[in-house]
Amino acid sequence: MNQSILRIQVIGNASQKLVFNVLNAINRRKGNRVRQMDFDYRDKFQRGFLNVELREPEHVLIRRISAVEGVVRVNSVAAL
Repeated sequence: MNQSILRIQVIGNASQKLVFNVLNAINRRKGNRVRQMDFDYRDKFQRGFLNVELREPEHVLIRRISAVEGVVRVNSVAAL
């Protein structure tokens, strides 16, 4: 399968930090690797950018991240 790197933006509003739940959702399927991440926390608003090396279709990963509790929106910013 094609191993492309995808830049994903995650926006959420939860009382706990979303970073751990999002990382669990990405790593649930063997082969996906997080190359770089940057999360920002302000009150209950959270925003993060992740560079993920994909080994599965993009829409499957985005759907899995969207299912994490507290995630409001997931955007594919650009493929690297």
